[in-house]
Amino acid sequence: MGGREPAQQLDTRPQALSRGQGGRTVLFVAGGWALFSAYRIWLAVVTYPFVWKDSLAYRAVSTHGYTSSQLWAGSRAPLTPLLLKLTHQYAHYTVAQAVIGAVAWGILALTACRLVPDGWRGVIVGWAVLGFATTPLVIQWDRSVLSESPSLSALALICAAGLWLVWRFSWVRLAVMGIAVLAYVGARDADIWSVGVVGIAMVMVGLFKTMSGAATGPGSVFEVLRAQGRNALGWLMTGVVLLSVALVSGWAAGASHRNVVNIEEAFEVRVFAFPDRVAWFSAHGMPDAVQIDSLAVATPASAHSAKVVVPDLAEAQWRSLHTWFERDGELAYAWFLVTHPGYTLGAPFASPPMTFNNLSGNLANYGELGSHPLNVLGTIIDPNRFVVMVLAVVATIVAWRRMILGRHDWRFLAAFTFVGVTSMLLAWHGEGREVTRHLVEGMVEVRLGVLLLLLTALLGEKRRLPGPAVGTTGPTSRHPDLPLLRSEADQQAGPTRREPRVVHP
Repeated sequence: MGGREPAQQLDTRPQALSRGQGGRTVLFVAGGWALFSAYRIWLAVVTYPFVWKDSLAYRAVSTHGYTSSQLWAGSRAPLTPLLLKLTHQYAHYTVAQAVIGAVAWGILALTACRLVPDGWRGVIVGWAVLGFATTPLVIQWDRSVLSESPSLSALALICAAGLWLVWRFSWVRLAVMGIAVLAYVGARDADIWSVGVVGIAMVMVGLFKTMSGAATGPGSVFEVLRAQGRNALGWLMTGVVLLSVALVSGWAAGASHRNVVNIEEAFEVRVFAFPDRVAWFSAHGMPDAVQIDSLAVATPASAHSAKVVVPDLAEAQWRSLHTWFERDGELAYAWFLVTHPGYTLGAPFASPPMTFNNLSGNLANYGELGSHPLNVLGTIIDPNRFVVMVLAVVATIVAWRRMILGRHDWRFLAAFTFVGVTSMLLAWHGEGREVTRHLVEGMVEVRLGVLLLLLTALLGEKRRLPGPAVGTTGPTSRHPDLPLLRSEADQQAGPTRREPRVVHP
């Protein structure tokens, strides 16, 4: 189009890999990936698989046929039973999930090294991701026949696919994101809610970006709408994919009523022991409030743990309560959490913790790797939550000082970290027992996000303010996303030349 020069905008994309230095970066990260893969697969081969009560339940679901609704919409989320069906044996399953984890985290490492300029900084970021993936918080789940290891592998792919989409939207990258998210919610139902919320938010942002252009920017209304529509396509279509995956997975979980047991266990430790909460749910349709209060009084309190009030729902006297849980319990519980934000945000920090059968909140009881040599990384790269909070603040301050806050990939990582916090909150409220294990996905998401935020802030290329192009005179546009307009006389005269400055003695 005549009368316009290329936009003077801030380039937030990673630098393209050169044949020399960029190739060496990829080579060093790939070498670390090979060592990481060998270590992770070796651990899965030489250690015996841990079989839990949930493992037996996954195994039972895996016996159904590939086209059976009991496999895809049965009593358990389908990914782990499907992997068990494909591998046939527990030992093969643990090796398979270690291989999947090695591939997924290696892809993320090669992706993350592009957050910073090529060279030693890229190698540090790539190796830091691989080091994080060897911490007990991540790698210890390879030896257990559970859903945590596949879920964390899907989470790593989501992070990588999200960075790809931020750097450049394409349908292939969107498809990879959709597959990764489908695997993520297919491993654990608790992640359906967070994926659905993010999908709704992205659809709304995409629609807003599409329509808001009519009131801003140059050109006719239709030109602006077309331009804004292209910019908003990534937001809109990614949100549609996430929301569609959440709706399909939520329908499968709801059709099988497989989350009813989880809601019942949450009520047993967080509702039934508190008369005011029982009264609230009674006012919203829950039956047998009087009997529940009587059972709570008869249940002895514990000095070191929360009281757990467990009505035997298999007995005839609790049949109406069991029916209410199947039909209305989940929606009523969700409405309670929405209308009681103080409880929702504060309950996870109550003392004693409102959980049971939680192994004292120590993940090492699920089979930590003992004295294996790389366990030291669990202290260096995976610190406690207070250190993580401090590091998040430091990353934000450094990114602000170095003008990196405006980078799209840095903002994505910040959103990724915030979604991890939300996932932890939803997982805690969605379960009454083994809560610490069910928080693992959110814990990994938060720590991984903070690690990448800090490394990008410290090692990323400092952003430069836009300035006038060489050989131009006159005012420039202050908006980095708008092209610099030239007058008709300037266009006819061609490019301007800077006159030499004469210095008088």
